[in-house]
Amino acid sequence: MAHYAAARLAVEMLDDYDDKMYAAVFAPTLTEYVIWVLDRAVHSGIKRLYFLSRDAYPMYVATQALAEAEGLDLDIRYLRVSRYALRIPEYHLLKDECLDRIFISGIDVSLNTILKRAGLTYDQICQVVQETGTGDILDDVLNRTQILRLRDDIREKCLRGKCSLLDMIYEKSAEAFGDTVGYLRQEGLLDDIKYAVVDSGWVGSIQKSIQNILAAIKPGIEVSGYYFGLYELPADRAGCSYEAFYFMPKGAISRKARFSNCMYEVIYSEPKPMVVGYAHEDDRYIPVLSDTDNPNSEYLIRNEEVLRMFIRIYIEDKKIFSVHTKKSPKKALLTSKIYRKFMSAPGEWEAEHYGRRLFSDDISDEKMKPAANDLSQDEIKDLGVISKLAITAGLSDKAIHESAWIEGSIVNAKGPVRRNLFRARIAKYLTALRQSMKAGRNRDV
Repeated sequence: MAHYAAARLAVEMLDDYDDKMYAAVFAPTLTEYVIWVLDRAVHSGIKRLYFLSRDAYPMYVATQALAEAEGLDLDIRYLRVSRYALRIPEYHLLKDECLDRIFISGIDVSLNTILKRAGLTYDQICQVVQETGTGDILDDVLNRTQILRLRDDIREKCLRGKCSLLDMIYEKSAEAFGDTVGYLRQEGLLDDIKYAVVDSGWVGSIQKSIQNILAAIKPGIEVSGYYFGLYELPADRAGCSYEAFYFMPKGAISRKARFSNCMYEVIYSEPKPMVVGYAHEDDRYIPVLSDTDNPNSEYLIRNEEVLRMFIRIYIEDKKIFSVHTKKSPKKALLTSKIYRKFMSAPGEWEAEHYGRRLFSDDISDEKMKPAANDLSQDEIKDLGVISKLAITAGLSDKAIHESAWIEGSIVNAKGPVRRNLFRARIAKYLTALRQSMKAGRNRDV
């Protein structure tokens, strides 16, 4: 198999153990994914692929080389976007439903975190807190049930004219809309050409935000998307089509239970800050980057060098796939074999080394924490199915302390590792099962 041959040769050429790991584990799996993307694009008549920053940057690097080696007539582009940069200009199009995008759960989410997602200034946050009487809980960690209750309460106050949050959101959103459309138009997303966006995935919200913004200018526009994996899809999917390589919302329960999307984002990213908006300068629209650098830049720069080496070896081996045949490559067999071990049962070195890399799951990219956050045995126990349900349902006054990579946290915490890993897998299995059953009730998924 070409992936194994290239990995073996690359490992022999490298000295650093971290580099060897990337060449043996992460480069082959990424290559298997982008080969699938190219296959789907060619056989679907796609003429242009947009790889979305920052998660899809390594895919972009690999795809450029593979498409050129295969002589494909594909326009490969990199689009600088983020959930934050697209949701801000989209909010005023959604009206009060924008609160459903803002009041979502995550790792250690507080009301302060939520209001920052809306792009509010410090003074505006203080005003909203005063109007809603929520000053005493501003920085409290909230569970999903508390967040939804807070959303509904603030929505009601806004609609009754007792809170100005929506007015603030609409004003900022409308101001950002023009430059955002200008950038997307400049990059060709309003061209009359069949294209698709490519990203890591999870819920497909960036694609829907792009489609919503473009549809305000060009009604009826359709946007296709290729993803590594999708746990669920936006409730409103009009104008969007979705395909995924590793798992779709329905099915693939075991794969989801043994996978960590947060760790995937830690490994695959671009060593640059997040895009926070767009500006118009000298007849060009340019992405405005955050003042906060990607904290994993040093690793990511080296990862790119190893990836480029791997791809060169892979191409030179002359065993590269051919998308010119009608037979598609087997789907994710190598990736499944590798990720099931690394993601769900890491060794001590892997848990410590990769777990200390920083990660944030919030759209504002704030509150970076180690991917394998330090958790006590009691905190790990609270993430079990029964304990977590009790806390979420309000039957316990404990706060849930999450980890982006729970398996890494469990290994680092020592104690009954095998038992805790089993409990974590069961919890993720049940979550995936619930998501799959929900998807199964919708014929469009």
